[in-house]
Amino acid sequence: MTHRGVGPVVVLAVVLLGAAALPPAAHGQEEAKGAFEPPRTPWGDPDFRGYYLPGPYQPLEAPAGDPWVPPEGSNRGQGAAFSRFFEPDPDDTGPDFLSSPMIVDPPDGKVPLQPWAAERRGEIMARQDELALLDPRVKCLPSALPRAHLPVGYNTYQVLQVPGHVVMLYEWNHLSRYISLTEDRPALPPEIRLGMGDSRGRWEGDTLVVETTHFTTNTWPVGHGAPPEGAPASALTTGHGVFHSGALRVTERFTMTAADTIRYRATIDDPNVFTQPWTIEIDALRRAPEGHMLFEYACHEGNGRNLELMTGADVSAARAGVP
Repeated sequence: MTHRGVGPVVVLAVVLLGAAALPPAAHGQEEAKGAFEPPRTPWGDPDFRGYYLPGPYQPLEAPAGDPWVPPEGSNRGQGAAFSRFFEPDPDDTGPDFLSSPMIVDPPDGKVPLQPWAAERRGEIMARQDELALLDPRVKCLPSALPRAHLPVGYNTYQVLQVPGHVVMLYEWNHLSRYISLTEDRPALPPEIRLGMGDSRGRWEGDTLVVETTHFTTNTWPVGHGAPPEGAPASALTTGHGVFHSGALRVTERFTMTAADTIRYRATIDDPNVFTQPWTIEIDALRRAPEGHMLFEYACHEGNGRNLELMTGADVSAARAGVP
């Protein structure tokens, strides 16, 4: 699948080169020296405006079961968040690749699925050749949350702010969020559902807190990188196959911890699927280098296998003779 197109949108340049986020062990040391004082907008809010790259790769979860060894010659997946045609190389073991799970609660790092949901996840991952169960990302559906902020090489971000609103633009599928900071905005009726949900925000000190509900149920809240082909769900560390119901509520916290880093903490709550609310924490946004831009995102283009799954058409015949 081709994720980056060739038609860039002209955008404003930003000012600082993103640096690698501190590993979890260093977070406490950084905070012990005193909280970072973020720059301010002209109206006094913390100034998050600009372009950002995804944070460093790390596994989302600790495996729920025993380790799994893929058979010789199988597609082992990327095992990392970045596509191989983007730097950094996913095979690199340098500081941009952290080994601890993103899940910080529960402490074991595992997704707290109810028993029936864990069984259903296993069925979903075992039947990825069926359109109805195929990863929604592969079907070019909205990513939902917090999946849109997990580290993947085919996504970068732009944050815009005006008094009373924060706008987040995603390179991934040209997604966008309009986050109202006003308390008088009426609630949506329950029958209205959105791929990225309905987001309401507020400032708690220098932290932007966003609560999102009203998701459609044809998305996955997590899942990044590419899991090894044929791996059982119990062996995954990527979050693939984790699903949700219409009761999903995601509470996000965005905190600027350095001039080039926004730390992201998200709590996923769905009593119909999980045994408890669970929380991930990562340095999800790193200031992009000067001149960065969001590119056109091409999803279905060149996605022959999945077009065949969705349409039944012989895509290879239609592409005959195309260089």
